[in-house]
Amino acid sequence: MKICLANFDKLSSSIDEEVLKYVKRLNGTVETLTLKNIAAFEKKFPADKFTRIVLSEEGTLFNTKQLAEWINAKLSKNMVFLVGSAYGLEPEIKQSADLLLSLSPLTFSHEHAFLLLTEQIYRCFMVIKGHPYHHK
Repeated sequence: MKICLANFDKLSSSIDEEVLKYVKRLNGTVETLTLKNIAAFEKKFPADKFTRIVLSEEGTLFNTKQLAEWINAKLSKNMVFLVGSAYGLEPEIKQSADLLLSLSPLTFSHEHAFLLLTEQIYRCFMVIKGHPYHHK
């Protein structure tokens, strides 16, 4: 099982540094990737081999435990989370998603959304493992 966190825009060094802190804590469970375009996404993450989770403002809102349960139920298959660029995502990508996920009704820059997503993935794995990192 492999989990990838993908985006279309390079992250600033300060955000990238924070993201890498969580990636390191996940000990090789998660990798991050910056893609050039949709074609690169489709080639790297074919729908028949990856569960595709696309961040979108019109997506489903989960609390952390609900997201952890959803992820845990899908761990038998490779998974990719996609954060769009500052210009959003094309409808085709959203339509190909197994889940449209919203982090919040608030709007975030793609960089902050990527950092929030990374932290939540880490938190979800702590919930799945029964670790006390997540206190609720």
